[in-house]
Amino acid sequence: MKRTLWLAALMAFAIGRPAWAQQDELARLKVELANQQAIIARLIKQVEELEKKQQAQGVTRAELEDEAKTQQEAVDSVRETLLSRVNLNGYYNFRFSADGSPTPNAFQQHHLGVLMGKQLGRFNFLMELELQNVPHHPEISRESAGSEGEAHAEARAAAVGETGTETGMDVSGEGQVAVENAWMEYNHNRYLNVRVGKQLSPQYWWQNHYPNLTYSTALPIYLRELFPAELVGAMVQGTVARPMGGSEIGVGYKLYVANNQFEGNSQADLRDGKSWGGRLQLRFPTGGLLKRFDVAADLYRGQIALVTQELVDDHVVGFESQIEIDRFLLNTEYARGRTLGRTRFGYYVQPAVRLHEDWIGFYRLERLESPRIHRAEERHLAGLNYRPFPQIALKGEFYRSRPLDRSFTESEGEQKPFNGFATAAVFFF
Repeated sequence: MKRTLWLAALMAFAIGRPAWAQQDELARLKVELANQQAIIARLIKQVEELEKKQQAQGVTRAELEDEAKTQQEAVDSVRETLLSRVNLNGYYNFRFSADGSPTPNAFQQHHLGVLMGKQLGRFNFLMELELQNVPHHPEISRESAGSEGEAHAEARAAAVGETGTETGMDVSGEGQVAVENAWMEYNHNRYLNVRVGKQLSPQYWWQNHYPNLTYSTALPIYLRELFPAELVGAMVQGTVARPMGGSEIGVGYKLYVANNQFEGNSQADLRDGKSWGGRLQLRFPTGGLLKRFDVAADLYRGQIALVTQELVDDHVVGFESQIEIDRFLLNTEYARGRTLGRTRFGYYVQPAVRLHEDWIGFYRLERLESPRIHRAEERHLAGLNYRPFPQIALKGEFYRSRPLDRSFTESEGEQKPFNGFATAAVFFF
C-alpha cells in the first residue's frame, strides 16, 4: 500500500509540471504544488501509523483495507485537483544597453512573457505569449539608411537581441505582441511523442532562451540567420536511455515538417513544398567531476526569403555540445548554410565558471559571415551572472564588435569596431 501511495505522489509531482519546465534549472515546485505534496506525505504517514496500530492493537484486515481505500481516494482527489488546473507562469526582463554605434543608449522594458500549460492524460498544451518593447528611433533610421550607421544599428540590434518575432503585431509603434509557442502534444511514451503547432527550433539556445536561464543579456549574433527561430508544423520526438554504471547513456531524436522561412508563415505558406529537418542528440554517461556531456547534430532543408522577399532553397547543418566539469561549463553551437550557391556560417563558444553558488562568470567568442544579409562580424563578450534564486537573474556584460572585411560587406561608409555594455534584471514567476 505504501508503494501505491508513493507512486501516486510521484505521478502528482510529474503531472504538476508543464513541459517547458523540464530543465534542471527550472525544477522548483510552486508553493501550491508543495502544499499538495505535504498533504500526500501526511496521508502516507497515516497509513504507516495504521500499520503500526494493526500490529499493536490487532486492528482487523478489513478495517485497514477500508482506511487505506479512503486514503487512496484522497490521493486521487489531490491528483484530479492538480490535473484540473492550468499552470500559469511567466517572466519579466528589464535591461539597459549602450555602445559606440549611432543608436542612442536606452532603457528597455524588454520582455514580459506569459506561459500557460495544461495536461489532460497523455495530452499537453503550452502557450507562450510575449509582449516585447523595442524602442524605435526614427531619426537614426532616416539618417543612417545605406550608411555606416545602418550597419552599426543592425549589428547593435543583434548584439542586444533587438529582433522581433516574425509573427509579432506592432502596438503603438514601440513594441509588439507575439505568440512564441502555441502547441499541443500527445505523449504515447518516452520513445514517441507527437507535437503540432508553433514551437521554437530544437537547438539548445532556443530551447533554453528564457532570460533567467541564459548567462548573457545579448543573444549570439548568428542565431536568427542560420536555423529558423520558430517552426510552424508537426514534430515527432522521443528518447531512449540505458543505465551505464552509476549514470546512463541516452539518445534523443526529433523529426519535423514545417512552413518555410518568411514573414507571416505562421498563418500560411506560399509554397506547396514544406521545410523539414531533424535532430539527433547523444547524452554520455557522467560520474565524478563530469556532470554533463551532451552533443547533438541538426539538419534543415527548406526555403528562405531574401531581402527581395524571393524564396530560395536553403540547406543548413549544425553541431553543438554542452559540457560541465566540476565548476566549469562549456556551451558551443555551430551552423553552416548554403543558399544560391553561397555559403554562410556562424558559431559561438561560451566557457563559464561557477565563481560561487550564486555567481557565474562567462566569456563568449562568436562570429557570423552571411552573404545573404551582407554581414560579417566577430564579437567578444564577457560578463557576470548573479542568481540569488533560480527564478531571478541580474546580469551584465561588456562586448566588442568587430566588422570583418569581406567582399559582400562593401558599403558607402567605412565600418568600424565598437564597444558596448548591456545589463538586465530578470524575474521568472
